[in-house]
Formats: sequence, C-alpha cells, structure tokens
Amino acid sequence: MKLLRIFTILLSAFCFSAISAQEQEKEYNFDFIWGVDAETVFDNREGDQTCSPQQTIFFSRLSPSLGVKFWKSEKEIEKNNGIKENRSFDSHKLMAGTHYIQPIGIGYKENKFVPTAYYTFSHMVIKEEKRDSSIIRIDGHTSSEFKVWRVSFGMIPRRLMFQRLPEILWSDSMDYYNPNIRGILLQCTKNNLVFHEISLDWRSLQSAEQREAFNVNYNFVKRFRSGLPSTIDPFFIGGNAQLNHLAKRNPAPEGEGVNDDMFVYPYVGLDFSEKTVFDKFKIRAGYAVSFDRCRAIGDWEVDGGLLAELHLLWKKIGIKETLYAGNKQFPLYPMYGSLLNMGDPHYQSSVYAKTSIYSPIVNNKHVSFGAYLDFHTTKEGTSCYQRVVLNVNLGNVDN
Repeated sequence: MKLLRIFTILLSAFCFSAISAQEQEKEYNFDFIWGVDAETVFDNREGDQTCSPQQTIFFSRLSPSLGVKFWKSEKEIEKNNGIKENRSFDSHKLMAGTHYIQPIGIGYKENKFVPTAYYTFSHMVIKEEKRDSSIIRIDGHTSSEFKVWRVSFGMIPRRLMFQRLPEILWSDSMDYYNPNIRGILLQCTKNNLVFHEISLDWRSLQSAEQREAFNVNYNFVKRFRSGLPSTIDPFFIGGNAQLNHLAKRNPAPEGEGVNDDMFVYPYVGLDFSEKTVFDKFKIRAGYAVSFDRCRAIGDWEVDGGLLAELHLLWKKIGIKETLYAGNKQFPLYPMYGSLLNMGDPHYQSSVYAKTSIYSPIVNNKHVSFGAYLDFHTTKEGTSCYQRVVLNVNLGNVDN
C-alpha cells in the first residue's frame, strides 16, 4: 500500500502540472477518469483429483481506480491538393488503484491487496476514404479506415487485453488471484479486423527466497472482408505464442536449474455468428506445440497435439466444447506446478475434453451474471465444476 500512496501523490502532482500546462498549451485536452470493477465468483470443483483437487473457491474482488487522461487535438499528417486525408490522435492515461480480493468464509486476515499503477499511450490514425471505400467493422458500424497503437507500462489490469489467453496457457485459477499484467502490454488493431497483442508479465524478481519468473505472450487474430465492403468473411486466422522462463534463486541451492518453456498455437477458424440464428457460432482448430527444458536435467522435450474449439450461443443458453488430443503437455508440472506452467493442469493428459454449458442470465454494458457447468474429461477420470460469476463495471475508464 506504501507504493500506492506514493503513486497517488505523484498522480496529484502530475494533475496539477497538467492543469498548469493546459493553460499555456491549448492544444491539449484534460480530464479526470475513474472506474470501479467488482466481481464475485463461486466455483465448486468435484470429481477426479488427478489433475485438480476437489475444492470450493468463493471470493469477491473490488477494483477501484482513479486517473487522468490528456490528449492532443487532431493533427493533419497528410495533404493532397490542400484536402486533409489522414488525421491522427494521441492520448495519454495515468491510472492508480487496487484490487481488493476477499475470500468468503475464512476471515478478513486472508484478504489480498494488489496495487494497480500504469501509464498508457495511444496513437490513432484515421484515413479518410471515398464513400464507396468505407468499411463495416465487426461490431456493425460504418467507419473510415483506422489504425490504433496502444502501449501500457506498469501494473496493468489483465482485463484490458483484446482477448483472454487460451486455457492451455492461463487457467481460471490463475485469473482469480492474478488480475494484473506486471510489466508491458503492447496492442495494435486495424479496422477492428486485425489484432496484434504482446505482453510481458514479470511474475517474480530474483532473490534468495524466490526465483525470477516471467513470460512473454503474443496474440494475433485476422478477419477478412469479402466481396462488398460491408461483408465480413466467416474465415479467420490467428495464433498464440509464449516464451516462459523460470530462473534460479540467487544464491541458488545445489541442483536447482533454469527452466524454459515455449509454446506455439497457430489456428484457423470460422465465425458464422452473423449468418445464422445463433448469437454466437464459432469454430477454431489448430496445432498446439510446446518446448520444455530443465537445464539441470538435460535436453528439450517437444509435445504437440490438436486443439479445437466449438462455441454456440442461442439466446440464454450456450455450450463451448474444447478438445485436445496428442502428447501430454506440461512435463515439468509435477516438479514446479503453476510456478512454471500456468495453464489448466488437465492438459497433462494425452486426451482432454472440456464441455461448458452456460447461461448468460444478465449481460449488458455494466453488469454480467452467468451460471456455468463445466465437465472435464481425461483418460484418468472426470470432474465437474459448478460456477456462478457476477461482474459489475462502472465509470468512464475500462478498468
């Protein structure tokens, strides 16, 4: 909390200087921004304990934040015969806050505060097009062509990512108690059809008590236009890649080695959500391959397999089916657990199927409330998770 107080003081000083600067430089606009994100999760896990223990996870999280945003007026960056063609916008955001995580039923001494403190720079370029060249974005709105670059530094809320990492890289359990990216988040989107995202998450700093640990993730999705500018092709491509590193302590105990974990998952898919009666109808499939090594033991181990997903949603009932078939993933999980491999431990099986039946009971701009029934099936056994999740988001910034 000391870090949060220091950052709040610096934020106040920055706001004062920004107000003074605004009086001298009319080119900048300035505003205070705030947000509150709250979540309550009930997750009851029963069944086979080979990959995950039987337990009930029940907690509430409250994430308030406060900050300042300032941005430049639009700027002409290209001209042709005196007619403005391209416009650019720059904006800056400085935020401070916290995540208060309170497990339910075990007392207030078990709570957890995770500070949020980050800076974001955004750069948007809008290309003015002729009327017959305008496009229809994925969300259905007509717009000129545009490109957005965004980079954030600090303790960044994980929910700001374009797309959640697949569960083979980041499990639900990791989501619950690790709400921040601790480092850097770089994002780029073009016309809401192409998305690139790179994150550096520095999980722990090297010391005599703990090992240095970090991971770098890359996420990519590309949609296509077909025929008329207003038509979006169902076909899309994408992929995930990860570099994961677990170093030794300093000084390191005898026999402790450095561990490396790399992962690549290219995929193709079809999205028929706009062409059928379903609110969501999405299929994707690819080949997931990992490269793992404990330098104290020996050579690399390469494991790969088919990873496919089917997602259907009609009104208030949905189903999501995930299938993995191939080599067992996470060969070092028995030694290091989630310290190295943060994905769902069920992927340690050579065949794994997850069936999620759910209902988005309430889903609007500020409130989402859903019930989930998850069946995990492996060669070793079957388990069932019953989940209820409530999320409330308020304010003029996406927390």
